[in-house]
Amino acid sequence: MTDFETRLKTALSAEDEQYVADHLNEKGYYAEVLDSLKGPGSGMNILAWIGILGVSAILIYCLVSAFQADTTREVILYATIAIMANSGQIAMKLWANMRLNRRAVMVELRKLRLELARSEPV
Repeated sequence: MTDFETRLKTALSAEDEQYVADHLNEKGYYAEVLDSLKGPGSGMNILAWIGILGVSAILIYCLVSAFQADTTREVILYATIAIMANSGQIAMKLWANMRLNRRAVMVELRKLRLELARSEPV
């Protein structure tokens, strides 16, 4: 056994084993989103999804108000706010999905580390 393999096996902990065992199953998008609301970094994910829902409410309100507005000035105002809210919503969704992707990559890296540690030297 090489020095690298020895260091790798000693570095892996029971926590790594449990983490990979918990994440071994392939999950759907919504299951991954719900899982991201637990564990490390969950506070930012919760805030991001609250922000997404809040901005979505503002977007819907502005769109409805734009169609019910009496003056052209109000239509332009509500439409501008709706466009800005849509842009903010897109940015927050991109950030949240990048975090989901990061979590998935970290799980795959842990699986790879465990497989390397379990494998016998050739």
